[in-house]
Amino acid sequence: MGEQPRAREARLRPEFAGLYPYLTPGVWEPAAVLADRVMASILGRPNARFISKERALDPAHFDFRGSHQRLTSRRRVRLEDTAPE
Repeated sequence: MGEQPRAREARLRPEFAGLYPYLTPGVWEPAAVLADRVMASILGRPNARFISKERALDPAHFDFRGSHQRLTSRRRVRLEDTAPE
């Protein structure tokens, strides 16, 4: 049997720990969890920046491993796209 693809993980690079005091550098965690923490921190600040088409986790600040492809089995299909005409 083939190996299941590992969920996308990320870890903060130690040299950027000062920018993310709420994260533990060097520890692999689910990338989605780290992205949620970073987003919550950004949005919780009075001078929060608007995030649009940016990655929540800056690739210069984080290492990544595991699958980076989205699961297609969770894609929603609109009724209009499946109904016969």
